[in-house]
Amino acid sequence: MKTSRIVFCLFLGIIYMACNDTIGRVGLDMQPDQSKVNVFDTTIIISARTIQADSVYANTPNGFLGEFYDPSYGNIKSSFICQYYPSMGFPYLDSIFDGVNRDKIDSVRLNLYYSSYIGDTLAPMEVTVYPVIKALDQNYYTNADPTQYCDMNHPLAKYSYTARNMNISDSLSQVFQSNSGYYSYISIPLPVQFGQDYLNKIMAGELKTVDEFLNYFPGTYVTTTYGTGSILPVDLAQIYLYYTLQTSTLTDSNGNNDSTGFVVSSAFFTVTKEIIQLNRFENKNPAFLTATDSTKTYLKTPAGVYTELTIPIKEIVKGIGKKTFSSVAISFKAYPPNDWNYSLQFPGMANSLVPATSGSTGYSAKLLLIQPDSVANFFEMKKFADGQTTYTTQFNPTTYSYDFTNISNLVQNAIDNAPDQDLKLWLIPVQTTWVQQTDAYGNVSSADYTTSNYLYPSGVTLMTGSDNLKVRVIATDLTIKK
Repeated sequence: MKTSRIVFCLFLGIIYMACNDTIGRVGLDMQPDQSKVNVFDTTIIISARTIQADSVYANTPNGFLGEFYDPSYGNIKSSFICQYYPSMGFPYLDSIFDGVNRDKIDSVRLNLYYSSYIGDTLAPMEVTVYPVIKALDQNYYTNADPTQYCDMNHPLAKYSYTARNMNISDSLSQVFQSNSGYYSYISIPLPVQFGQDYLNKIMAGELKTVDEFLNYFPGTYVTTTYGTGSILPVDLAQIYLYYTLQTSTLTDSNGNNDSTGFVVSSAFFTVTKEIIQLNRFENKNPAFLTATDSTKTYLKTPAGVYTELTIPIKEIVKGIGKKTFSSVAISFKAYPPNDWNYSLQFPGMANSLVPATSGSTGYSAKLLLIQPDSVANFFEMKKFADGQTTYTTQFNPTTYSYDFTNISNLVQNAIDNAPDQDLKLWLIPVQTTWVQQTDAYGNVSSADYTTSNYLYPSGVTLMTGSDNLKVRVIATDLTIKK
């Protein structure tokens, strides 16, 4: 027992020295003959290349609208197909009356709310809204084909806009932002007959369930048909049906009818997580983005442009054998972004997403390190990095790099189970959802509980030449003879 404690202390000391620039195989002359601890500290070179996935998984009630060109990363066009949930009906059907016409819808508008934007706020754009005529599938990958679901020959509406809504004053916009959390919104007029037909159905006692409503109104496809220069992250989409309510009949002192009160009210449909929304992204990437380059690789969202790493497991086993790996550190340096006004942000920036308003949960942008055959299940099941088979990190502005401090569990598993195969890993920009936790001592920390693909437009160029892809590996070989 005493000997085991001594050897354990020696083992900790060796690990400490190995982490302080001790290179090569380290043997300890001071160790007793019956106990040997060998520490192997070496550097290996890994390779990297840029790949492009056909699509990414995007199960979210949020959408992106617009088109944007970046000289470093090419063109991005965003649109979305969505169902709506009837959040509110008509509580006072008998009172819908504007003084002249009874049971009449006055106007219908589709409002798209957003709290930020990408690109030029004054770039002229045109949005077109098409009706969905076929039930949407629960296929949340971003290569959905709108022509399979929509009537592309008969749009519901077209509307010109800029990212900065010029119809809203700066003062009103600030008030709106403070009250709702949104910076601005686009209000698109839809045909009044659309709302009138819905009201007529309600008056006839139809559309009593959500399924009946979705069969009657499967949704809309919202896309841009003119302009480039901005993309809006749409936080909320709602269709408002405005109508006039007769509120009361006023009488004079003799009890005769004197005047009638009227007030404008509304019913609305909204996009929620309970129904289906399909995001579509079209990317035109420059040829160099996925070309073979020994000095750099790329990450681009929401294009599915990733960096693939190859760790030479066979070389590690050949060089130092099947040891116990205690530390495998890898770091990726980033090139500075393009020097222009609307340069895409780096993925994995710590403060790139606004925390949730509740104060107990929030969102963070990160980079995920994962094996390719685990990607689909990871996102579809909304998993989070476990520090064993998957890892996340954020951009470090001090070192200008993305650092994974220890992925030894992943490497150890590869050596134990497939020592004759190289380990393939993908770097993927992600968004994690975290929740605050308070322990028994009042200490507050946060923990991720779900992960999704990062859909906000972003891009970064990584230095992946041989001088920059050196991975430090520390392994131990502990033998105790009784």
